[in-house]
Formats: sequence, structure tokens, C-alpha cells
Amino acid sequence: MTFDLNAYVLDPDGTCRDIDGKTIFFSFERFKDEICKKGHCFVCGAPPSSAFNNEHVFPNWLIRHCGIHNEELTLTNGNRVKYSTYKIPCCQICNSRLASVYETPVSNVLCEGYDATLDFIETGGHHKLCAWLSLVFLKVHLRDFKNNVSLDQRENSGVIGDHYELSELHHVHAVARAATAGVEVAEEVLGTLLLLRLDPSTKDSPFDYCDNLGGRALLLQVGDLALIYVLDDCGATSTMLSERLKVLPDPLSEIQLREVYARHLAANIHIKDRPSFRTEFLGTKGKPRITVQLPELDFHDYNPEIFGRMFAGALGNYSEVIMVDRKIGDDALKIIETGHVSFLFDENGNLKN
Repeated sequence: MTFDLNAYVLDPDGTCRDIDGKTIFFSFERFKDEICKKGHCFVCGAPPSSAFNNEHVFPNWLIRHCGIHNEELTLTNGNRVKYSTYKIPCCQICNSRLASVYETPVSNVLCEGYDATLDFIETGGHHKLCAWLSLVFLKVHLRDFKNNVSLDQRENSGVIGDHYELSELHHVHAVARAATAGVEVAEEVLGTLLLLRLDPSTKDSPFDYCDNLGGRALLLQVGDLALIYVLDDCGATSTMLSERLKVLPDPLSEIQLREVYARHLAANIHIKDRPSFRTEFLGTKGKPRITVQLPELDFHDYNPEIFGRMFAGALGNYSEVIMVDRKIGDDALKIIETGHVSFLFDENGNLKN
């Protein structure tokens, strides 16, 4: 049985379609079964077919701009794959739609660097950039439904995505595809976005990326700019960190940048009552809109070990060059995991070089 809601049809499982059959909102069960596990087009839900040309997890324009076509990224299972071959299922029509809605306008500013991106944000592009970052985050984690937990084929350990809490990714999916489905996203739904200027001469590569599903945040570096985005805090982490991170070193080192990112992860995890997101059809013509119910902002008592674990996990290969208390590698990471090590501030809270 279906329910006609203005110009939309609500299926029993909660999926909503327009009168032409286009999916406006995927129910959680359909998202989990079709998009995550069966590899349907993550935008429209079409099953795999010859009409698929798939979608780069990291867009092709970004790969070309940063010159990483033949470079590799290291997955959580230790496998290494080329950026140019790392893709997820997507039909040709939706691939083209994503290019026109997101990739063309975003690439035009990110390729121009920090100043152009800042101007884009200040002149109305903030919403689109946040949605695009949500799209990148979504694609990274949807791809984990093809990545085995273990590289040892003798082990029946399943795929990485089997261990995900999918309710969090379900919301990211709704926001990332909203513009392609004619769904508005209320401004208060958007998370904390931090734009930082870098000195590219100090970087080994013009590109860097890391994220954390548990903390629902990502770090993306392109040339002289870095973007840190917390996807689901509705701006709360900026409130928590506004005084602590009011002034930062200029320029930031790679390790300091990872620390800023880790502090946002930890702040998001410390939020006591989470925002509640939903898609509504309450406009004058039933136009769908993603909204949020915000609880009173409150935080758990600060646990430095949460920050320490986030920081150690974000450092990756940088752990090989870090020295803490004359220890390096894993021994240094164990000290960092206590949450009492900072490369931004000294013991008096003053900035470090």
C-alpha cells in the first residue's frame, strides 16, 4: 500500500518517490540492502547494468590537478590501490548529473586555491561545498563494501563495510544526493567547515585525505588549502573549540594539521545529545527538505584519551617521523594516545612553531 503525499508517493518501507518514479528519499533498509550491499547506483538506486560507467571515489579532475593518477592510497586493510582506479557503482546519467551539480563548480574554485575557495564560501558557495564534501565522505565509505577486512583470502572475514554503523552513513547519503533529487537542505543541517591556508612547499604531495566514520569528519588538502568538515554536528564543534583554536600557527605543518582535525573529531564525539535529522514534505507544494531537531547543546566530560586515539589514528605514516619523549614509531603513538601530547601548543597553552 502506498500513500499519495501531494506530488509524492510514500512506500511502506519509508522510501519516497515522485509521481515519475524517481526516488527522492531512500529508506534505511533500502539504503543498506541496495546501495551498500548490492552495489546499485548510489544516486538513483538503479541496479548494475551496461549503462554504468561508475564514479571515481576521488573525482578525476582532482586526481589530474594534484598529479596523483598513478599514485596509490593505503586502505585500512593495508591494501594499496591507485586513485585512478578507485570507483563505486554509478549509472552514466547520474555520473553526468553529479558532474554538473557538484564537480564543475567545486573544481573551478578548489583548483584556484585558498583565496578562490574562501571567496566561493563567502559569496554563497558554502552550502554546495559542504554537500560536495559529504559526497566524497560517502563514496569513500561505500567503497568499503568491496574491500575485504583481511587481505588473506583464506580468512572469511567479510568486507570492511559490514562493521559500519550505517544509520550515520544513511544521513550522509541523503545530504550528498539531495541536490540531484530536488531536495532542499536546511542551513542548520550543515556541519562545521574549517578552511585553512597551507604552505605547499612544505608538503610532500599537493593532496592529502583522511576521515573517520565514528567521528563523522574528514580532512582534505588540495595544494595550498585544507578543508576540515564535521558532517553532523550542526556547528557544535566550532562552539566547543572556538577559544582553543582561535589562533593557529601560520603555516601549519602536516602534523599540526592532523592535530586540528583530530581535535574536531574528539569534539564531535563528546557531544552528549545528537541532532536528529529527517526529510519532510511540508512546503507549500510538498517540496522535500532535510531538517534537524537540535537538542540543548551539552558535552560529556572531556576525556583526553578520546582525543589521543583520534590523533594517533589520524597520523598514519607520519608516525614514522614523529619523536615524543625520544621515542618514535609505535612507541611515540602510544604516548600520543594518552591525549596529553600537542604539536600546536606547549604546556602553557602557547603556540608552538
